[in-house]
Amino acid sequence: MPKILIVGGGYAGFYTAWKLEKQLRKGEAEVTIVDPLPYMTYQPFLPEVAAGEIEARHVIVGLRRHLKKTRIITARVTGIDHANKVATITPDVGEGWEEAYDQIVVTAGAVSRTFPIPGIADNAIGLKTIEEAVAIRDRILTNFDQASNLPPGPD
Repeated sequence: MPKILIVGGGYAGFYTAWKLEKQLRKGEAEVTIVDPLPYMTYQPFLPEVAAGEIEARHVIVGLRRHLKKTRIITARVTGIDHANKVATITPDVGEGWEEAYDQIVVTAGAVSRTFPIPGIADNAIGLKTIEEAVAIRDRILTNFDQASNLPPGPD
C-alpha cells in the first residue's frame, strides 16, 4: 500500500489529511501526519485569545479527534532523504527512527519573525501559537494587577 507522509499538522497539513481521508478508498493508501503538537491552531483567532475574548481551547482542533483514518505521530521530522524516500522522525522522548514514504507533503508552517530591533528577540512574544497568545494575555493581566497597586499619579 502506498504511504503518504505529511510533515506538519497545521492548517495545510490538517486539511490535506482530512481531504485524503474523504477521497481515498479503504486500503488505497496509508496517510501519516507528523507534528510536534497534536492539534491544529486557527491562527486568525489568536488575537481574541490574547485579548481574553475567547478561550484557548476554542481555537484548536485536535488531530486525533478529527482524523480517524490518519496515523498521527507527535514528533518532529528532522531530516528528509528524498532520494531514498525516507524521513527521520525525532520524538521529544525516546529514540528517533526512519519512516519510509512514497509521497511526501511538506507543510511545516512558519515561525514568528523578529525584526532587527535591539532587544525584541529577547523581550517580545510572538503570535503564531496558542501558547504565545496565552502568554500575551497572562502578561497583560499581570501588568494590570501590578499597576493597580501603584500609588495615584499627580492630579
